[in-house]
Amino acid sequence: MTIAERLKTAYRALFEGARFSTTRSIVIESGPRDARFDADNSTRLELVRKARYFEKNNAIVNRMADIFETYVVGAGLQIQHVSQSEDWNAAAKVWWNGWERFPDIRSLQDFGTLQSLIARTWFVDGECFIRKVRGQSGRPRLLVMEGHAIETPPDERENPQVIDGIRVDANGRPISYYVKHRKGRNEFAYELVPAEQIIHVFEPSRPGQYRGLPFIYPVINTLHDLTDLQTLEMQAAKDAASRTNVIKVQGGSLDLTQLRQSRFTASQSLNTGATATESRAEYYRDVTGSAPIVLQPGDDFQQFKSDRPSVVTREYWRYLSELACTGCGFPLVLVFPDSMQGTVYRGSLDMAAVFFRSRFQVMASALREIHTYVMGWAANGGESALSAKPDDWASIEIHPPRAVNVDVGRNSAATIAELEANLTTQAAECGKQGLDWRAVLRQRAAEHEYAKQLGLEMEAPNEPMVPNNE
Repeated sequence: MTIAERLKTAYRALFEGARFSTTRSIVIESGPRDARFDADNSTRLELVRKARYFEKNNAIVNRMADIFETYVVGAGLQIQHVSQSEDWNAAAKVWWNGWERFPDIRSLQDFGTLQSLIARTWFVDGECFIRKVRGQSGRPRLLVMEGHAIETPPDERENPQVIDGIRVDANGRPISYYVKHRKGRNEFAYELVPAEQIIHVFEPSRPGQYRGLPFIYPVINTLHDLTDLQTLEMQAAKDAASRTNVIKVQGGSLDLTQLRQSRFTASQSLNTGATATESRAEYYRDVTGSAPIVLQPGDDFQQFKSDRPSVVTREYWRYLSELACTGCGFPLVLVFPDSMQGTVYRGSLDMAAVFFRSRFQVMASALREIHTYVMGWAANGGESALSAKPDDWASIEIHPPRAVNVDVGRNSAATIAELEANLTTQAAECGKQGLDWRAVLRQRAAEHEYAKQLGLEMEAPNEPMVPNNE
């Protein structure tokens, strides 16, 4: 369809949004097409480049990344083994806790730290890749990779089966990934890794989208404009601070040579008697107790005053900040805590809790795949203590971290009531704090026994409450 035909159709459209208008800016869009073409390699890399810059240099983006970590993985999501064999569950948990100490093949970070790193990379870059590898001992390990490590080799760029570093089959399903390795300063090698060895953490926003985009991609220009405005206002504030006082002389200009000569003459006349101006300065100093400015007849003195940034400018900054936060799914009150009406505050936090819960599900899916890979090795001959595995050995539960809230005491009372009414479980509530419910109950039992030995009265620990599977 030609441009003329499109305009003719737009003029006939019954939907106002489809009509062409000369009073509005032109929406630059080539037309509906597949996501792989809209978010191609060059577009995605440019968005990632800017997102990484703002994460390093913009307080709002850095704060949002911190909040994303906090409420998506918290102190580290806990794997709870829930097979039908409690003995195997206990043994598997002990072994899993040992593996969690050093899960990464190229660092000493524990699994909780690794989860935070994955979540933050996902927020900033829009995606994170986890490769299943083996350590020198043959034990399963993980290799966390940033998005730029997956790239199409130069000799495959014209291959329609390779999309931005991902090789797909005839149905469009990923079957392998090209992992880039640096061999020299400007020399790279590409390794084709099967898809079953790669966990791609991202959340597509459109069908057929193979790579993730930074969470801030819709508001990158807003953040850029806000940064520019703050820079310009700071320059204006510094300029105003360097010009505190203004003196208007009678002739419109000041002869600096004559001024120096008059000051020298005045200093020479101190022994013989002060000039009239100096006498007046000394008089005002004695009366006011401060350092006065005494002008010559006809001169005028003004103190420079700056009203920037104005109230309007600050309100506009806040509006842009709200746009930036809202575009990423965050309420402004999480990034800039402020006083709000109670119901509005609770509503904002409830919406934020739903947002983070949805992102948690993506992380939980990745953790389930990691658990199947790692525990599968242990249960299938890698660890003799786990060889007697039940049929449902891979059954696990992963609970989200504690949600954002405005009243900790109120929520705590509600949790206690739900526990007493069997509407929630110890596993669910302990998981929100990154704790193992079995370890918590064992600790409570130990404290109870120790209190009895000391002759103290202490309420007996409650039995763990589990949902009825019947």
